Amino acid sequence: MWGLITGVVSYFPFAWYSHRYLDDHGMPPGFSRRLLVFIVASVLSTGLGYGVSRLTSSPQHLQAESQMQKKTMQLLGSTLHCVNEPSNPQCQQNAAEAHQLLQQMLSTETGKQRQG
Repeated sequence: MWGLITGVVSYFPFAWYSHRYLDDHGMPPGFSRRLLVFIVASVLSTGLGYGVSRLTSSPQHLQAESQMQKKTMQLLGSTLHCVNEPSNPQCQQNAAEAHQLLQQMLSTETGKQRQG
């Protein structure tokens, strides 16, 4: 929570400082400059927020986050593999399971809408 608050609050000083820095170095105002200020302030505030979040998190939370990142990377890797080889039987099974899950979710939603 502290990381989120720090990131949001720090965006504005980072944007102001970036704007002043580009003024001092003579970059003309315009869309490119505004985009650059936005990107620089976003990256810096995100990094600061991540650092604060990392410092204030419990070890159990960090371990759970690490496991979630590993699972996500495995999922992305298998999805990329299926994009390259869609005829693989495992990919077809995963696609069928995803389609079945989607149908379940959609039927649940339409049931809720009819009742409401």
